[in-house]
Amino acid sequence: GGVGKTTLLTKINNKLLGAPNGFDVVIWVVVSKDLQLEKIQEKIGRRIGFLDESWKNGSLEDKASDILRILSKKKFLLLLDDIWERVDLTKVGVPFPNLENKSKIVFTTRFLEICSAIKAHEFLKVECLGPEDAWRLFRENLRRDVLDNHPDIPELARSVAKGCAGLPLAL
Repeated sequence: GGVGKTTLLTKINNKLLGAPNGFDVVIWVVVSKDLQLEKIQEKIGRRIGFLDESWKNGSLEDKASDILRILSKKKFLLLLDDIWERVDLTKVGVPFPNLENKSKIVFTTRFLEICSAIKAHEFLKVECLGPEDAWRLFRENLRRDVLDNHPDIPELARSVAKGCAGLPLAL
């Protein structure tokens, strides 16, 4: 982790929320290592108006049916962050995006094989930064006076930046 997958998804989410974007609903769900379909359903349900406790206590199948009924009538963007294993979205109730509904599902994962398992149409591999871009980002995160404070500091700073291996989160 640390190359910026979540940051990229967050930027997409923030850009689309609260602005006309062509989607009826934008849904953000952090999946993470502990995959629980019920939690995914709960977050989707909250965004599409299922707020009462009785809905939350319903069965996986009933909630999937409700989600499918609502999302089938909407153009939605589903953002799934930090997927560690295949997620069966049909069990969650998410209809498959197609040319008619023009809905989209975007997800982040650190495992390329997940892209195949979920049958992603397109994927973008987010790479670590190269040495010069990493140094530039590192400098941007420092106060200017820090580098100018002592003649040895720029060399030490470059060494620290190099040790971050191009990971933006570490820089």
